[in-house]
Amino acid sequence: MNLDWDALLQDCVNFTQRLIQTPSMPFEEAQLAELIAAELQQLNFDQVWLDEIGNVNGRIRGTDPSLGALVLNTHLDHVDPGEPSLWSVPPYSGTIVEDRIVGRGACDIKGPLAVQVYSMAALLRAGLRPRRDVVFSGVVQEEIGGAGATHWVENLDYDVDLVMLGEPSDNKIALGHRGIAQMWVQFNGRSVHASVPEKGVNPNYPMAKFIQDLQAAKGELSAHELLGPTTVSPTIIEVDTKSTNVTPAWTRVCLDFRTASESHKSLQAFVRRVAGDQAVVLEDGLCSPPTPYPDSDEIIYGYYTPPSDEKVQRAKALIEQGMGHEAELGSYQFATDGRHFVPYNLTMIGYAASEESQAHVVDEYISIPKMLESLRGHVALLKNY
Repeated sequence: MNLDWDALLQDCVNFTQRLIQTPSMPFEEAQLAELIAAELQQLNFDQVWLDEIGNVNGRIRGTDPSLGALVLNTHLDHVDPGEPSLWSVPPYSGTIVEDRIVGRGACDIKGPLAVQVYSMAALLRAGLRPRRDVVFSGVVQEEIGGAGATHWVENLDYDVDLVMLGEPSDNKIALGHRGIAQMWVQFNGRSVHASVPEKGVNPNYPMAKFIQDLQAAKGELSAHELLGPTTVSPTIIEVDTKSTNVTPAWTRVCLDFRTASESHKSLQAFVRRVAGDQAVVLEDGLCSPPTPYPDSDEIIYGYYTPPSDEKVQRAKALIEQGMGHEAELGSYQFATDGRHFVPYNLTMIGYAASEESQAHVVDEYISIPKMLESLRGHVALLKNY
């Protein structure tokens, strides 16, 4: 394959910097989408389009239109950079420090986005066509629930063979992640003036005991062989009053579970066991206001593609061919838009150069050498899959 890899990498790095220099918080992705669309057009993609919700898409047509497409999925939005003074460089600068690009979104997800785009561009530069259509899909609002991904899959009008997520995987192949289940646990008391606490029942005490007991009991939760153990994190605590001189009538805590081995029923049973005889109300923490908690024995997943899947084996062999070494199989700790594609029976893997530990942190970065390695892996996959 006749390709100037140094020039390809330099163009990819430059594009990453321009992406970082274009802030794109949720609901504010339009400028970035236009930047990406212009880049795809300049790179001579066969088709470039934006949809009704603001997702940006680009297609390179393959030699066999009967084959389902290979979709490179990414997202356009990022989390807030927080206090700029905590950063060693301005968060939207995309500054190169040694062999890293630093800035908000460098890891999650603008560096991987640039690799996806320029791996597709590499085929065009080399005068090659993939076997099947390759489609770039950059969606909005991933960081706040996935409205862009949901819109894309609900309006999908072409066959898809494989979706490759551009979420940080350190150039490993991520075969899934745990699902999310959130639960409100409420303790009821009797409100009184704070000066006479003995006349009431303060629910903050059983709440405090419950959180301590939860910490001690979390090891009872089961684990998935690849996707890892079930975790539970108390997040938001609420009470019914804003008055500081009144004991609350109730207090509740939202529990965030991540699991691929438990069901809503088993999690509910676990919480009731830990809470003991205390008054507990279980409700769905993903909703505001809380709604009745799901009553289901179905195992909660994000997505999971077994290592034995033929598509995984084929993609793994090609990526390894491109990188020149074995591609380790793994999983994500966080959730991705892949969970929205499960009901549509799409096969998914994740593959990107950035490291999961860099997502959402101060001085977020992506390694330039790993970007080159990822470009090589992507190009081999796109060319021959």
